[in-house]
Order: sequence, then C-alpha cells, then structure tokens
Amino acid sequence: MTERKKFSTGQDFEEIKKRGEFYLDKTLQIYDFLDQCGKHNFLSRPRRFGKSLMLSVLKNIFTGKKELFEGLYIYDKLKFEKFPVLHLSFAGISRHDDLKKYIQYNGRIHIDDKELKIKDFDYFNIGVVLEEICERAGKPVVVLVDEYDKPILLHLKNIQKAEKVRNFFQDFYAPIKDHDRYIHFFMLTGLTKLMKMSIFSVLNNPKDISFVGRHTDLIGYTQREVEDNFSKEIEAIAKKQNREVTQILQRMKEDYNGFNFGGEKLYNPWDINNFIENEEFGSYWSDTGIPSTISDYIKDNAIDVQRIIDYERDNSLIVSEMDLRVHNLQRLRPEVLFFNAGYLTIRNKDEQNHYYLKFPNKETEQVMLEYFLKLSLGKHYNLRDWKDVSQRITSGVFEQNADVIQKSVQDLIYRNCVGIPYDWHNKNPEGWLKSMVGVAIRMNNIYYMGENQNIIGRTDLHILRGGAVYVLEFKVNKNVDEAIAQIEKDYVQSYHNSFEKIIKIGINWNKISKKVDVLIK
Repeated sequence: MTERKKFSTGQDFEEIKKRGEFYLDKTLQIYDFLDQCGKHNFLSRPRRFGKSLMLSVLKNIFTGKKELFEGLYIYDKLKFEKFPVLHLSFAGISRHDDLKKYIQYNGRIHIDDKELKIKDFDYFNIGVVLEEICERAGKPVVVLVDEYDKPILLHLKNIQKAEKVRNFFQDFYAPIKDHDRYIHFFMLTGLTKLMKMSIFSVLNNPKDISFVGRHTDLIGYTQREVEDNFSKEIEAIAKKQNREVTQILQRMKEDYNGFNFGGEKLYNPWDINNFIENEEFGSYWSDTGIPSTISDYIKDNAIDVQRIIDYERDNSLIVSEMDLRVHNLQRLRPEVLFFNAGYLTIRNKDEQNHYYLKFPNKETEQVMLEYFLKLSLGKHYNLRDWKDVSQRITSGVFEQNADVIQKSVQDLIYRNCVGIPYDWHNKNPEGWLKSMVGVAIRMNNIYYMGENQNIIGRTDLHILRGGAVYVLEFKVNKNVDEAIAQIEKDYVQSYHNSFEKIIKIGINWNKISKKVDVLIK
C-alpha cells in the first residue's frame, strides 16, 4: 500500500520538513535562480501559488540550515553561508491593522539562530535597522518581503485610502536607497508591480523575473513534476474512480493546468496538493470564489465583466507590457487585475509585446462565468436553476429542437433573470441576450466562437462540433426570418467549404409581447 503523503496548509519550510510533510523539490530552480539573479529581485504570482513557501526556503538557505535540505537537489550544491535575514510578510495583514504596529511585530530578524522583531530596535527607520543588523552580525542583510502590495490592494474599494497606504510605504522604503551597502540580497513578491511604489525606484528597479522564461517555474508545478512526484497517487485515484491513468492526467490538465507566465504551463500547487490528498476532483484553488477586494473594485467601478468574457472567447483580450506594470490605481485595467489574481493567463505574446489573455483552465473559467452570473442576476441567481436552463439550451441546440430552445431561453429571461434592473438589458438587449445564452452554453464545457471580424458580417455565436457548425443569430423586437437571412447572407458561403453541415438558428426576443421565437434551418 502506498504511504500517503502528508500535505501542509502552512508556508513554513522548516516546520514542513520537521513534521515530515510533503515538499515538492523546487531547489533546482532556486539554485539556478540564485546563480543567475541580481542583488534586487521581484516576482509576481497569483495567490496560493507558493510565493510564501519559496521565501521561507530562501530564509532557511541564508540562515545556513543545511540539515533541512538533506535529500533535496541543493543540499550539496551550496555552502549554506549564514547571513542575517529580515523577513517581512504582509500575507496575514487585514485592512484594519495599524501598519506601523504590524511591521514592528511581524518584521522578523534572524541573527545567529536568534529571532528578533523590528520592535526590538530603537528606530522604525528601515535603513537604520538594516545598518544595526549588519553591525550586530558582521555581515550584510538578506531582505525578504512577501505580499508587499497586499496592504494597498486591500483598499481598492477606497482609492484615496489605497493612495494613503502607498504613501506610507513610500516613506517606509525610502531610506533603503542610502543603506543599500548593508544589503546582501533582496527579494520582493506580490500580485502586482505597482510602479509608483518607491521601492522600485530606491532599489534601482529590481530585476523582475515574473516573465523570464528561465525562472517561470521557480514556483508552481510543471507537468513533469506532477507526473514524477505523484505517479503512485494518480494510479490509486484512477483505480478508485475506475478510470485509466491517462484519463485522470487529461482531466487534471483541463481542470488545473494552464497558468502561463512566458514559459512552460504550470499547475497551481494548492490545487494539486488538495486533489491528491482528497482523491477527487474539485474547485480547490477557487473554493472561496473571487476575492472581496477584486469583487468590490469591479462593482464599485461598474466594470464590464461581460466584455472580458466575450473578448476572452474571441481571442481579443489584449494587454500591453506597460499595462502589467500598474502606474495608476485609478486607471487600473480590470483585465490586469484578473490576470494578477490568476483568473486570466497568457495565451500568447506578439512581436509588439502585447499579451493575449485567456482563462488558464476549466476551474478558473467556471469561477469567472459564475461570477458574471451572480453580478448580472444578483439575488435572483440560483445555480441549480441556472444549470437546468443551461443544459436545456445546450441540448436544444445540438438536437436542433426549436421548442426546447424557445422555452429554455424564455425561462432564462423571465424566470432566471426576473427582477434584473431595466437598464441591464435595455442599453444593448441583443448583446445582453447573446452573452447570457453564450454563458449558458459555455457552462456545459461547450466552447464557441463569437463575432469573427475576418468573415464578412457579424453573426453572434457559432459552435463547431462533429463536422458541423451551429450558427446562432439573435434579434430583439424583429423576427426570426430576419435572423436566418442574416446568417445566410454573411456566413453560409464562408462555411460551405469547411463543414459538412451548417445549422442556422435564429432567435428573436419580443420585449413588448414578452415572447421568444426560434427558427432552425
């Protein structure tokens, strides 16, 4: 019988090793990083990706605790020279914490196996603290700052407060510039790169390794790491679920893989660890849904999440390299916010350094679709009812059953969407209806294309399946014959050479009579 791996929910490397809990060996990547890195470094990654654990590993390397690394790649590769370490983590901060007190009590200093806190020093000035640490230890300091941007992002709901917090940290980090000689190594992690944070200027712009191909797998699990480290567990899960190992691996890829930062696609460790431990598929990384900081920002700024979903589907969700460096909190692009939080990832990059974004995997896609529905329907959103109408619409399309589509769309509008503010579907009723039906189809893992600018005309949705193309055109207060005519005019000729069958589906919603008509040809 395979000995079950014990997984830790904590991020303390020393505790993990002492308790005999599982640690997937990333020290090859860490060794390569330390060999190639500069003095000041920055890494951005989504939550629960392993940033805190990676910094804990670095802390134990620089405090010379070689015994913890026995059996790991790096064990006989380094001298494990001891340095004093200042470790400051904002992972546990709340929006109500006093910043100065939090830093004083959570800024931990490790000198010769002793642990101090910033409050143990006479000054709050970080430069003076670094100088004093260096004098006590006789060596320059290793500085590790985790989730540096969290105190600011907690206040996205109140931009003035966020700016005030940022100003506090500008003053806090500013003395580092004149005390850089006391620093041996500096590592900063977070979700975003806030360019106006003084830390990026006082450190002479730390090397951003977030999208450097050589270091993109510094944290996160690669496909090979998953298969090499969990082969026995995956075999056991396959046996338990009466499936082939290849089927389990494929489902794991679809549900959890796909995070791309410019190198190999990665798994979020939190997902894989929980999947292996629980021996069943589930939404582990996204179990809490969209974080409240992002949700509040989206609602307070009337961000069009529907547009993000539509653009992602059409491969036209694009951000520039400059967009990813947040210069102004008041002009923060929602695509960048979702990217930094892990709900979008890189599809590809063009020659102009423009990034095309997409959902990393089915888990994150499902979260975004459900979030859109909750945002759209408010208290009227009911997952069970929505799944029912979603399945009926999808079945109606593929079975070419106009009655099923008609009744399902009617239910979608007048049962699932009852009580929606009038302006929601008054400003752009055709676009609203298309998005709601599109999300309903996509919730069943059916992928469709939207308006294709390369083809004459702008038919609303088209689904490719089994040698056939299903083309849906939506009208409001018109008629289904007009919808079919538009499909025949704009799309049929383009598709005749590529598909055996073209199924044309016209849907008209008469808002006056509250009637939905469907015609299939």
